[in-house]
Amino acid sequence: MKKILTLCLMTVLLFAVALQADAAGKKAKKAEVTFVTTIDCKNCVKKVEANLPYEKGILDMKVTLSDQTVWIKYNPEKTNVDKLIAAINRLGYDAKVKDPAPAKE
Repeated sequence: MKKILTLCLMTVLLFAVALQADAAGKKAKKAEVTFVTTIDCKNCVKKVEANLPYEKGILDMKVTLSDQTVWIKYNPEKTNVDKLIAAINRLGYDAKVKDPAPAKE
């Protein structure tokens, strides 16, 4: 009986530790950046949308043809702005960080 009780207690303890570790992993840091790019057609958008999500650290993204931008939410522990620019460049497009909108007075 003691063995069964000990086994159940160990199982519950391991489950609690696993849940806590999973919760800590979900609290990963997030950063956002918007790039102005040289995409100029729907095929360019498709190419970026099909390939960029495979880059390490990218959590979410949106490509907008009308203003030629790529917005990316990423984990700064796994990638950075320079690496993201390089990934866009590898697809054949120039990219630079979009300046934030000027403050209105």
